[in-house]
Amino acid sequence: MSLPYTVFEAMAVAISHELNDHENWFIGLATGDATIQILSRVPIVGMCLAQLTHAPNSFMAVAGWVMNPVVSEIPTTMETEFGTALQFWRCESRATGYLAARGECDVGFGSAAQIDKYGNCNIVCIGDYLRPRIRLIGPINQPGHFSLFKREVIIVDHEKRNFVDKVDFISGVGYLDGPGAREKAGLTRGGPCLVLTDKCLFDFDPVTKQVRLRSLHPGVTLEEVKANTGFTHNWIPDRVPETPGPTSEELRLIREVIDPRAVLIPRS
Repeated sequence: MSLPYTVFEAMAVAISHELNDHENWFIGLATGDATIQILSRVPIVGMCLAQLTHAPNSFMAVAGWVMNPVVSEIPTTMETEFGTALQFWRCESRATGYLAARGECDVGFGSAAQIDKYGNCNIVCIGDYLRPRIRLIGPINQPGHFSLFKREVIIVDHEKRNFVDKVDFISGVGYLDGPGAREKAGLTRGGPCLVLTDKCLFDFDPVTKQVRLRSLHPGVTLEEVKANTGFTHNWIPDRVPETPGPTSEELRLIREVIDPRAVLIPRS
């Protein structure tokens, strides 16, 4: 049975439900069509949906220099023309760094080529650092996201190679090797709170600090997720609910107010 909404719309709604009023949210821009879709466009829709529903006093920063953009006016070449075609307040990118250092960035959004069972992320290399099989994009601002922001939402394509027991290099510090490890390393705040994929939603066990399955997106089976996940610890609870899809009002806001031209999220 076909659903009246897309997986990207369901992901945007899942993001919006995790955001609170009176918060500051930050997202950087991505590279590559697939990553741009999942890591830039979907979260922007989710943040806007939260602002229009339950979080009107929140604040969104995109790439550190676009503040509370009017997303309905985003051009089709969003990533290259973002700053010239929107109504926004402009500031120096380092201002976001000041906010983060003061603990005023509540939520960040990031991605990874590898994520392990404790939420550690890797965007530096696959294999040994000195002789890697693959050299990735590099840490960029990921260390700051995972050490200075109050919590991080990780968004990644659901492929088995992305989910490992131990990452090859830590560029984003999750819970390292278990409870108390962040604090021992001097990280007094922050850390990942969710892992969102195109198949499911993960969160973290508050006791073990290990990734656990929270819900399956509509139309996705548990076997499908298991076949595409490389964790070996017990990450599947006894009962796995379905990720709530958008309500009729949320879908209306996405399609008629936030993204009326389907620039951010395709309709199919």
